[in-house]
Amino acid sequence: MAQEQSTIGYQEALPPRRLGDRPLPVRVAIHILHFVRTKPLAGFGALIVLTILCFGAFAELIERHPPNQIIRTAASACAPHEIDDPRVVCFSPELHEQALQDPTVRLNYPSSRFQEGLGEGVTLSLAMPSRDHWLGTDQRGRDVWSRIVHGSRLALLVGAGAATIALLFGTIFGVVSAYFGGWVDMIIQRCTDALFAFPPLILLLIFAQVVPEPNKYWTTLALGIIGIASVVRIARSAVLTAREEVYVLAARTIGADDRRIMFRHIFPNITAPLIVIFTVSIGGYILAEAGLAFLGLSDPQAISWGRMIDQGRQLGPAHPYLALFVGTALTLTVLGFNLLGDGLRDALDPRLRGASGRPGF
Repeated sequence: MAQEQSTIGYQEALPPRRLGDRPLPVRVAIHILHFVRTKPLAGFGALIVLTILCFGAFAELIERHPPNQIIRTAASACAPHEIDDPRVVCFSPELHEQALQDPTVRLNYPSSRFQEGLGEGVTLSLAMPSRDHWLGTDQRGRDVWSRIVHGSRLALLVGAGAATIALLFGTIFGVVSAYFGGWVDMIIQRCTDALFAFPPLILLLIFAQVVPEPNKYWTTLALGIIGIASVVRIARSAVLTAREEVYVLAARTIGADDRRIMFRHIFPNITAPLIVIFTVSIGGYILAEAGLAFLGLSDPQAISWGRMIDQGRQLGPAHPYLALFVGTALTLTVLGFNLLGDGLRDALDPRLRGASGRPGF
């Protein structure tokens, strides 16, 4: 009995297990749960970003039809009461004759009303959302859901690629400019001012005219080059603060060279604002790519949300679903990256951690 009491007392006297003593997966899970609990909006943004990443990675598994497949269906002649019903796939000889005289008639009815060759099947264009086609079909009879899912790949490729280019070169130029100063700083900052002097849209239009065949890689490169200037300014301001810290002066005192000081002492201490810049800028680059595709200045063969919105705009208010669904996907994606970036900023900036001083992770 006495031995059991001593064992219990010894176990109660043990100090609580620290977070650093737990396995790495457990620590990561605890940090994520704390981040989501303390910053629910950032957690919602992370959920949106994770969903879009799953769409891009597993598009072939999520799609219901190939994105470029033209859906065809059998049709019969329209009954009088079915002519004005867009949910019915049928052919009307009367409307076909009217469309030959006045092409604007096609804008008020589904395209199946004007297609002949019923034995071969007609294109299921502008179909309403249904069990087979969750978001309907576009004017060419392609499944809208599948095209939105595959369009997420281009959005993520351009957004993450352009953000990586801007972050990589902008950080290098910003660190070199602030650390060495003098004529090096003057040359880099004047080049940065030259990039800021031109509106981004003008630079993108010039780039689209210079490149003979714009594609997703050229678009990514152009957006990344435009974003370098902003990263240079932010990285430079962070380095100007970090290079005067005590640990940098101590490194100089013991004889560390410039390369070691920049990469081992300064760069690790400016990663917090760079992570935030990378996350927030992805949404901006996705929106910029959609704008270029909307204007017809991107890869014509790629499935782009911007081009799909333009196609929905051309249909007019009679068929608003295409632009509405694609625009919602684009808005949620940009919102998710912005919310996640704001949450990371609050978590990584010591001045925004609140009175308790606890980090967000």
